[in-house]
Amino acid sequence: MSLGFLGRWCSAPVVAGFLAASAAPASAPTPAPTPAPANGPVINEFSPRPAGGEGEWIELFNPGPTPVALTGWHVHDGTGRERALPEIVLGGGRYLVLAARPDSLRAYFALADSVRVLRPDGWPTLNDRDGSGGAPADWIVVTDATGATADSVAYFEAWLPEARGRSMERVAPDGPSGDPGSWGWSLDPAGGTPGTVNSLGRNGGDRGENRLWGPTEVAPGRGPAVFGFRFPGPGTLAFRLVDREGREIAVLRPPAPAPAAGEWVWGSGAPAPPRSGPYFLCCHWQGEGHGRLLRDCLSLWVAR
Repeated sequence: MSLGFLGRWCSAPVVAGFLAASAAPASAPTPAPTPAPANGPVINEFSPRPAGGEGEWIELFNPGPTPVALTGWHVHDGTGRERALPEIVLGGGRYLVLAARPDSLRAYFALADSVRVLRPDGWPTLNDRDGSGGAPADWIVVTDATGATADSVAYFEAWLPEARGRSMERVAPDGPSGDPGSWGWSLDPAGGTPGTVNSLGRNGGDRGENRLWGPTEVAPGRGPAVFGFRFPGPGTLAFRLVDREGREIAVLRPPAPAPAAGEWVWGSGAPAPPRSGPYFLCCHWQGEGHGRLLRDCLSLWVAR
């Protein structure tokens, strides 16, 4: 079984948690699903099971072209207690990372200074165990200045990855947040993508031509495979091989200077996976001077 999105796919183990969630009792007191937001910021990624010191975090993304003032906006958890969002203006195509420990999160992911990481007025602790009577593990609700729900998600324990430090990513910002198929485990080797495009799909301002393309079946030991890439400008580029559960298998190309567009050849001299099977080839680009971070992943079959 696979989940299709914008030419990429997410295999069954990655979405297995979603299938298990369907086994929740029919009487589970789940809130009404939130439809796809018409405009304005959305909940784009969250991490209720941090690896340790980085703490819990929630990423908001403004997929539209219009800046939105967050004055009077709040975030709620399952307790219903509201926490005021920072009074900033979130530009179109921009991200805001709400963090329990902003400095620790920034250091853990080595985030650029351009990434906004702020703490709300109090932190809505995110539970990762289902409530009694089949209730979800927790809710994340974002309300606007009028008190209306801008976006929300109620998630179950079965949705979450077993490994700590791996986030839940939204596949597409215009998808309904209450649909389990709208979410998946981050495939990024770092465990999440705070402040940048999700590993599972392409968000608003980053839509357009693929950043990475090439063959979907490769056998590096038998012959080279050529992949093309295109980014906003020159920077540092790395390639990694990731398995279907988001675990890094090999660093195929360590971070090194690269032009804005070009080709990379996976040949016999590069590492190979221990066995044949489906994998993700992920490229990581950072603009010159430790600037913007972008990532993209391509699904492919690797033969030994």
